Amino acid sequence: MKIIGLMGGVGSGKSTVADILEKKYGAHLIITDDIAKKLYEKGEEGYHRIVSYFGNEILSENGEINRKKLSEIVFADKEKLKKLNSFIHPLVMESVLDVIEEIKLANENKTKEQQVPYIVIETAILIEAGYRDLCDTVWYVAVDEEVRKQRLMNIRGYSEAKIDAILKNQMSDKDFSDNCDKILYNNGELYDLEKEIQFLLV
Repeated sequence: MKIIGLMGGVGSGKSTVADILEKKYGAHLIITDDIAKKLYEKGEEGYHRIVSYFGNEILSENGEINRKKLSEIVFADKEKLKKLNSFIHPLVMESVLDVIEEIKLANENKTKEQQVPYIVIETAILIEAGYRDLCDTVWYVAVDEEVRKQRLMNIRGYSEAKIDAILKNQMSDKDFSDNCDKILYNNGELYDLEKEIQFLLV
């Protein structure tokens, strides 16, 4: 079994690559954003850490964390973003390690045909959060800035100002490239992306 780390900035198409790996190649996906979202829920350890630091002003009327309000705060202040990450990332890492161990143990009792062939860890902060050491190989999903911006505006409805604020707090393309083993270029059609993935898995 191979563990593939999948990284790239917002709007690069990481989720599309992960989806292809799951549906065409039987990979088990670990989406760190999904794990993190659960940690924001009322009663979770992440919730308590965040509210303790940022205060009740980030809460909605029902007592849940207002993710939009929180994101506006942290993407305008790098130190607060670092603080938020320090609350959430260690808890996410614990969950990731648990899932990997469960799959490894399950594979031991299966035939080769039944085993999970790949685990894919999809995250925007693979290097910063320390996932690099867990992976056998790291892929960077690269995309031209204009293509990225158009996707985020058309699909997610982000304003250009919001996109710029998010990108300012992410690793540069050079940093991503310097810390990966393989690069997937996702500026074209889905067919082209599928061909690139097939080539990397050979």
